Amino acid sequence: MTPPELREAYLRWVRRAAPALLLPLALTAAVQAASTSEWWTAGPVPDTSGRFLFVAVAAAALVAGHSARTREAARRPVPLASLVSLSWTLLTCALMPVAIGAVLAFVTRQVWDFYLLLAITLGGFVYLFPRYVQWAEWSGTGDGS
Repeated sequence: MTPPELREAYLRWVRRAAPALLLPLALTAAVQAASTSEWWTAGPVPDTSGRFLFVAVAAAALVAGHSARTREAARRPVPLASLVSLSWTLLTCALMPVAIGAVLAFVTRQVWDFYLLLAITLGGFVYLFPRYVQWAEWSGTGDGS
């Protein structure tokens, strides 16, 4: 595969993945809307004993993404179909904490639980989101510049 073909395939993947990047924004809006409702403050105090389990599962998603990236990138050159599949896996692992955070916020009725996992998600994007330079390196087509 030539670098121009790889660049076009990467841009095509980014265009397809872009709507998924709106998930944190949509979940933030949903949690904020729910936190202003009467239900949020009504009733008994929710049980928060499982909070750390949710946070651990969210952090484990990032570790799983790192593991998948390390495992797949080790077998160079990586074919284009595997690059696309790996990129979707990394994006899913980066988004997992915010989805878990939304569930946790509804269980505990505390928005700070959501925001903690949103911060973990944003860190996961920085760490896991595949860049073109990585695609070029993994595919063996050059340095990506």
